[in-house]
Amino acid sequence: MNKYTINKIFEKAFPTNIWKIEIDSIKPYLAVETRDIETTLASFFVFDFEGNCLMSPCQADGKEWTLDSIQNGYMILKRVGEQTPVQEGIRIIRILDNELVFNSYEFVLLDVYEGLIHARHRTISSGESIAINIKTGKYSPAQDQEFSFAANKIQYPVTYAQTPRFLKQEHTLGPLWLSKSGNHYLWCYHKQQHDKFDLCFAISNLNQILDQKVIINEMEKMIPQPYFQLGNQVFFMSYNKREIVSYLV
Repeated sequence: MNKYTINKIFEKAFPTNIWKIEIDSIKPYLAVETRDIETTLASFFVFDFEGNCLMSPCQADGKEWTLDSIQNGYMILKRVGEQTPVQEGIRIIRILDNELVFNSYEFVLLDVYEGLIHARHRTISSGESIAINIKTGKYSPAQDQEFSFAANKIQYPVTYAQTPRFLKQEHTLGPLWLSKSGNHYLWCYHKQQHDKFDLCFAISNLNQILDQKVIINEMEKMIPQPYFQLGNQVFFMSYNKREIVSYLV
């Protein structure tokens, strides 16, 4: 594929609002939590980086469940119960076959590490804690384990104060975002079209634009954080939080 072009890889629309997106630190998987506007119940989806759905949409059995993370093909949910009688909980689902690896209302999720979940019993505010193996669901005293965070591959663009010469004719509006892919620069900006906005994306070298596209047309408002990046693939979420679009650059 020509590295000087911007190629759409997938586009997914959701019937309810996107609440949260998590990226697998090992496999090329993306997990999405959506929330029903009326019931606030969550549904969970998992896609590969080409947009293929890897598991049937999973609907939570209570509005307290939320997506915490995804790691090595396992989706990790947590249940937040700050007020009684709602109980906290942890749930691990193997994405390949929708198998429930671990499900408990007894433990509070403290953090997720490489291969392990650090948790404590919900009736204990401090002191002893446990380590849950993400693949097997088995747990042991935390003091018997060594915790290390999984690698974070996500890159976010930074705002760039000065508009380069080759972008001045674009008449950009608002912040200009910048990131890199190899030796090339990725630019993202808004342009006003009458009373609406277009989100535009461009790839350049030091001297000129090599390719550019309008990613989202005729938005009612500008997007405060337009995209995130993994290697040479970028992900955008629409301003109404119901659509994800990804491009390879």
